[in-house]
Amino acid sequence: MKTIFKLLFIALVCTVSTKCTTDFDEYNTNHNEPSYGDISPVNMLQALITNTADALVYRTWFLNGELIQYTVSGTSNNAYHRYVIPNTATASSWTYFAKCAANADEMERLAAKSGDVNCEAIAITIKALNLSNLTDCFGDIPYTEAFGNINGTHNNQPVFDTQRTVYEGIIASLERANTLYDPTQSISSSKDLLYNGDIAKWQKFTNSLYLRVLMRLSNRDAELGVGEKIARVFANPVKYPVFESNADNATLYYDDVEPFVNYFGSSASSGFTSSRKSCATIIDMMSLVGDPRISIYFVQGGESWKGRESGQPAQETESSGIALLNRANLGDFSSPYSLMKYDEVLFIYSEAAKRGWIAGGDIAAADFYRQAITASIRFWGSIDTNKIVITDRTIENFLAKVPYNNTLEQIINQKYIALFWTGYEAWHEYRRTGYPDLVIGIATSNDHILPTRFQYPDNTASVNIANYQAQVERMRTVYNGDDDMKTPVWWSKKAVEMGVK
Repeated sequence: MKTIFKLLFIALVCTVSTKCTTDFDEYNTNHNEPSYGDISPVNMLQALITNTADALVYRTWFLNGELIQYTVSGTSNNAYHRYVIPNTATASSWTYFAKCAANADEMERLAAKSGDVNCEAIAITIKALNLSNLTDCFGDIPYTEAFGNINGTHNNQPVFDTQRTVYEGIIASLERANTLYDPTQSISSSKDLLYNGDIAKWQKFTNSLYLRVLMRLSNRDAELGVGEKIARVFANPVKYPVFESNADNATLYYDDVEPFVNYFGSSASSGFTSSRKSCATIIDMMSLVGDPRISIYFVQGGESWKGRESGQPAQETESSGIALLNRANLGDFSSPYSLMKYDEVLFIYSEAAKRGWIAGGDIAAADFYRQAITASIRFWGSIDTNKIVITDRTIENFLAKVPYNNTLEQIINQKYIALFWTGYEAWHEYRRTGYPDLVIGIATSNDHILPTRFQYPDNTASVNIANYQAQVERMRTVYNGDDDMKTPVWWSKKAVEMGVK
């Protein structure tokens, strides 16, 4: 079993208790935080990794699946798949991503002070992962004035930076992190629950995350030169190493006993499965073509595969024979969880080839597309507790049923299936591309618009009043919107179509 870490820095690290209500601004004014000066940066790594993963896996189940039609919850009309989402539900994402980013920022500062370049690069990577999720969920966020309490300025009223500013900062930080890694310096393998001290794998994660961040901005290529940056990574694997196989995946392989266990390991089985049934959208996409991953993701509820329709009235929602989430593979004590996987890198390269950003056009796009699906199937087959053998012939037969048809839609549709159980990524991708083509149910709220962002936490509006009001005014002026779930984020397809600069 991995080194026990649960009690380390309990006052420092972000927690993922569903009872927590602390927000980003309150964190910046907590003068009861401990002194950080004597903490070794590597000693922050265990909790930082696990808390980031816990925050993501919970939201994978809690909201992402409902938004993007992987799952359907509840029997009442007040259900998340009907876009009845209270502020308390979305505010928790602000809390956890912001606090984990703040702790990563502190680890970065301590590592820079001590000359630990590897810990500094790792901290930058984890901070970028959390900040990118924070801005992707909410849009403009405090960035240049964030983390003020830790740095000694005690600023509880940080300004909101534009999403472009945030992303330019994330891009610069990841580019810098890539230059910091030093394979001649080691880190404690017992502290590194992700890569066991393998610096080369951390550098691959940094650059793979960099590709994700860049592709998120595909609609803003003209402003930020996204295509050129992706091409530079693709053409320089020595300078920019990325994931090369599933062995490089940023996956936590948990123990089967406390404390290093999957977030859902100690939760009741019924709570994990019964409150989140499978959605007809993904079940149909997978079952109709014989996708070998379907029985790894879900457990069949009857004689055939069947999912529940999203966004339908409660009284018209079919319940019998609906497939359930496969808790044995997703939510048991030792069920692994991935922050990012090799298949995502391959899908990014497939899209880049399709867009003409890297060489090869549709021929290269097709090759990366096939590799991506294969890598995804291989990964899920490797962690399947039923140990069902997925042969090369099975994969080839499946690929023949979902051939690349020279469209971006086909790439993203298969990426959507592969991104199952990966944070908010499928929701982010939908807002970026408009795919897959989801049917919005007749019983949905939010003017029948699939949420385009989350509202800012109520605490932010009451603590950071002036800057919050200025931000709301900006959304009204720039986006002709408001602080609601209908105003688009800057990088989204919708914002570009609206002409937002």
